[in-house]
Order: sequence, then structure tokens, then C-alpha cells
Amino acid sequence: MNNLIKISSERFKNKRKEGVLFLLLFFGLIVACQGVLEDANPFSPSTTAIRVIPNTVSVAQGGELTFTTLGASAPFSWTSSDLIVGTIIFDTGVFTAGTTGGTTTVTVVDAVGDTATSTVTVEGLVFDINGVTQSVATTADVITVTANSSGVVFAITIANNDAATAYLLSPTTAVTGSAITITSPATLPTLAQGNQTFTITVTDPGNGNTGTITYIVANDGT
Repeated sequence: MNNLIKISSERFKNKRKEGVLFLLLFFGLIVACQGVLEDANPFSPSTTAIRVIPNTVSVAQGGELTFTTLGASAPFSWTSSDLIVGTIIFDTGVFTAGTTGGTTTVTVVDAVGDTATSTVTVEGLVFDINGVTQSVATTADVITVTANSSGVVFAITIANNDAATAYLLSPTTAVTGSAITITSPATLPTLAQGNQTFTITVTDPGNGNTGTITYIVANDGT
């Protein structure tokens, strides 16, 4: 009889231990799942349908825009993929375009690790054509600014891309309204000097927008 009582008592103690272990494992699993949600574990599935507003947008150089979210959990973290094109304040979503045209991707991450993106195009001065190749001396080409102009007279600088060239002439420019007239030099470069590539930078002092035109003066073949 004593042996039977002893065996029953041991079985009861073992079952108590098993029950305690089961409860500890159960509560441990609950805590772990809560940690997954709070810490945005990358292996956990997400049910949040986060969107950035606006999803695609064009901004003038130097312009400012505030992004918002839909279906997301605060707080948010904002980044821009190209800081030259535009920057964004990390915790507010306020985007400021730079002075260089181009495209950047704005990304937001919410509190549970969900992400969404927006494509931002920063437009500089927009021309009807962006490049000219001229093979005839003293010949004029007209390029028109079609967007992002304030109406103020443009400022223009000209630089030869080959700083070591022996060819010392440059095209000349004149501005009438939104039209830029570029006239090739009176003498073309020789075959030995080669084609001359110039970068013509156009700046609108009224709004700070800029744009560049590639201008090539072809050699005369002699």
C-alpha cells in the first residue's frame, strides 16, 4: 500500500511539473509574438496596406512638398534616395527639392516596419531640345525654354568640356524672352583639335532654376 501511495504521489508531482512547464511555454509564446509585432520582425507577415501621398509628383527646383501616408502606423521614418535631387526631413515628411533636376525615390517606414515609396521628379529649366551639333561657322541655332521659367532674363555661362584644348573660341549666345540663340564661332576647330563640346548653363534668376545644353562644334576636317 505504501508503495502505491508513493507511486501515485510521484505521478501527481510529475504532472504538476508538466503543467507548469506548459503554462510557461504558453506565456513565453505570447510574449514572443507580441515582440514580433512591436519590433517589426522581418519574418513576420504584415497586413498593413501603407501608401504614400502623392505617389508620383513633379516639383520645381527649390520647391517644397509635405508627404503624407494612408493606412500606416505612426511614427514614420522618411528618406530620399538622391540627396542632390532633394532632401526630406526624417520624421515629418517635408521634402525640399534641390537645384539640380532629376528623379529621386522617397521611402517611408512605419512603426511596424511596413514601407512604401513615391517617385519625385525635380524639373529644372526644360528646353525644346537639349543639344545641338553645329558644323558650319557663324551659324545660329535657337533653343526655347518651355517650362519652369519665371520670365526674368536668363543668365548664361559657357564652358568647354576639354580644359586642355588648343581651340580657344566659344559659341556666343543671345536671349529674347524664352528663346536662346546660340551662334557658332567664326572659325571651326581643325581635325587635329577635334570636335569641341561645350556645356551651356542657363539660369533663371527669378526662381533659381537651372538647365544645361550640350553644344558641339564639329571640326572642319582639315
